Amino acid sequence: MKGTALKAYLEKKNIRPSTLAKECQIDKSYLSRLLSGQRSNPRLRVLRRLAAKLGLSAAVVQELLETGYEAYVSENFPEVLAERASQERFFNCLQQVLDASDDSEIAKVADLTEIIREGVLDSFPMKKCFLRWYEAYALTFQDQFATAIPLFIEAAGFSPRYDVERRFKAKVLLGLGTAYLARGEYRQSVRFFRESLLFWNKGFQVGRVYMNLGTLYRRCGSYERSVDAYERAYECGAAVIKLYTISGLIQVSLDKKDYNVARKWVMRGYSQAKRTGAPRGKSDLYCNIAEYYLASEKLHRADFFFRKAIFFADNSGSIRTKQWAEVELAVLLLRRGLVMEFQDMVRKLESELSGREDVLLIGKHLNAKGRRCLERREYASAAGIAQKAYALVNSSASSEAKECCTILYKAYKALREPGAAAFYLKEIKKHEGVES
Repeated sequence: MKGTALKAYLEKKNIRPSTLAKECQIDKSYLSRLLSGQRSNPRLRVLRRLAAKLGLSAAVVQELLETGYEAYVSENFPEVLAERASQERFFNCLQQVLDASDDSEIAKVADLTEIIREGVLDSFPMKKCFLRWYEAYALTFQDQFATAIPLFIEAAGFSPRYDVERRFKAKVLLGLGTAYLARGEYRQSVRFFRESLLFWNKGFQVGRVYMNLGTLYRRCGSYERSVDAYERAYECGAAVIKLYTISGLIQVSLDKKDYNVARKWVMRGYSQAKRTGAPRGKSDLYCNIAEYYLASEKLHRADFFFRKAIFFADNSGSIRTKQWAEVELAVLLLRRGLVMEFQDMVRKLESELSGREDVLLIGKHLNAKGRRCLERREYASAAGIAQKAYALVNSSASSEAKECCTILYKAYKALREPGAAAFYLKEIKKHEGVES
């Protein structure tokens, strides 16, 4: 750092140059030139005023002006150099963490986190924020979103000064919004996605924000806003962003039952996937291609793409996508009359689900079991299972909420409980009204 020892002295004493200039009746720009070393021989009256205000002799002030910043700090305040080296190490690692996270290099993020944990002084405030973020970030990979949320909130408790800090703040808010999205808490989710965009508005990270907004709006039935968000994400340009975006646009088309548009995106997505070498993003795309073929009653092709989605999810570490594809494959196996295979898949899912964190996924899982009970005319069991799903997903405007109401309606109708059946029929119509 360029400057004089006097500059270091003022910093250590927490004396602002502007305040000192005012109290000594010295021009601010003149004092700035003295502190930066551009002038080393001040006028005598200036030297005396500075000495009097600082409680030093004029000779000491003159010596401070003639001594370099670094030499003075290393001799008198070695801890300052240690703090500065620690901060430089932190920001260097933070930049690498953000890049590695964008590239899904999870192991590299973990290694860099250990460097920060061991090599950055605990007195540096950003260290605590970063470690809270990493703890929350790791929990999201285990679908433990409720546990992650307060950690994300704590991690966001800083005011960014530099670009890398602004990017990190946006990253934290993106994680927070994603956790709320996974739990179906859409009002909170959209708030934090929008805040994220205020801090950082370029690159892969922004593409992720718009992709999540597209998903949120789709789940709420706001299809125009969903398409707009997905198209903004597509413009970010990265190949993996395009795959995720096309996945979302297929979902929107299927929700609207616009199969011609869905087919267009299926073809474009499959072509894009073949040109993309890395596995990331392919599992989501193939899962949605399978959904298209499932809706088109082409069950064998749907089976093929669900299994392809599971394979690529395994390779890329996309646990949630893998489990979602397994739920859909279980339903497909049931539709094809493969009862034993269906039961095996359900047992596999039960062993893999980490808990009740991912509300929509577990609701979908329970709906699959409820449909199986309806097929076997085990209406009481179907009602009991679907009630669990209803308790989880009823607050969200989602296809899963409508599906569990449909199961409950059919189960109570078969059980000859007209009051309960009428209630869930009304709920079905309510969800249809949201979708229209």
